[in-house]
Amino acid sequence: MQKQETLNYEARFADALVQFTPFAIKSMGLVQGQTSLKLDAYTLACVPYQFSMRRAVLAASLSKDEIVFFQRFKGSLVGLAIAFQRADARAPIKVFCRCQLSAVGLMKDREGVGLVVLDWKPIPPDLAQVLGEHLEFTERLRIEFDDFRDRRIPINPDSAKRLGYNNYVVMSLGGNQLKLALFSLAANRLEFLLPMQAPDLEQGAPVLFSLFFLAYRFSVPGTIEAAVRLPTGVQKASAKIEYSPELVHILEEYFRYRG
Repeated sequence: MQKQETLNYEARFADALVQFTPFAIKSMGLVQGQTSLKLDAYTLACVPYQFSMRRAVLAASLSKDEIVFFQRFKGSLVGLAIAFQRADARAPIKVFCRCQLSAVGLMKDREGVGLVVLDWKPIPPDLAQVLGEHLEFTERLRIEFDDFRDRRIPINPDSAKRLGYNNYVVMSLGGNQLKLALFSLAANRLEFLLPMQAPDLEQGAPVLFSLFFLAYRFSVPGTIEAAVRLPTGVQKASAKIEYSPELVHILEEYFRYRG
């Protein structure tokens, strides 16, 4: 059964890429600090950077001289060890992968960080299943982002508790960071109040929101949609926001609980 499921994942997500963001790391249950690459007599500590069903890209702390040294192993068979802790399992899944070293180079604009590219020979079934389940999960969240558009949730003590919202959100505008009072949210929109001393917001201005929930702390880009200064001097504003898997997952759990 697992073999057929794995083959289905490999075919379905043959060209899909998994970026190892904090959200992806939590979703897949990656055990951090337990990824290592065996090249000949050398063991290199690595961090997963980007995986697909065909290859892996790892990040590692490497000097220019070390990169030149490890490039001599290009085309060689190497071994990758990685571990995942699934929510329904007591012990982590430890996966050993036979790979071919495809390339070693410097990460752009990151001094002292190298990228190691591997081709699976072939991808282990356990790893294909972990990647496939995560990609299936994120595919569902993308669909739900559209379903949840403009499904507004007023923020009050009850909804904040159900959402796991920590009543803390910061908006970055230019070089300024402003703490907001969020009074409603949807998958694609935030509505909030700003203090009197905040500068007037311009429609269409690009902003970045940092939101703090019990489940996730994450940032999402947005654009000011409307802003008006109330008689009290406080600004009332709304902003459209881009897709955030963290927020959609939080809303999914909220709406499921609410029925």
